[in-house]
Amino acid sequence: MYRVLFNNSDDDYQLKAQPVVKRAEPYDQYELKRDTFRLALNYRDPFVGMVQAVPKPVEIAAKPTNFAPAPFKPPINWGVVKYKGYVINPQTKKLVSIVEVSGKERMLAEGEFLEGLKLLKNKKDSILVYWQGKQKHIKQ
Repeated sequence: MYRVLFNNSDDDYQLKAQPVVKRAEPYDQYELKRDTFRLALNYRDPFVGMVQAVPKPVEIAAKPTNFAPAPFKPPINWGVVKYKGYVINPQTKKLVSIVEVSGKERMLAEGEFLEGLKLLKNKKDSILVYWQGKQKHIKQ
């Protein structure tokens, strides 16, 4: 029995399937081939509807116009706005800034106004203000 199960001879083992032979692909297989159809473009455009005559452009005589120059807006003088410092409320932990506008000094929280200046954001080193239509960070 030993000889039957563990027979090492190669004569008993034969392949039943044939080995695979790889064929080389011809290079003309990737060549572009000519189209075998033609378009018949002798129909009307369905989106146009009726054929319309092209209107002639109307020429309008150019009139000289005098443009007034844009009104001059004086630059904003940010020198009158000064950030003096801040105070922290120990109970609420809110930051209150000390701001001076045109010589008037006041303590402002976020959203409060002074002489038309609105304090948008309190920070320890600077404030963000809105004044005369512009926003600016002002440092201490």
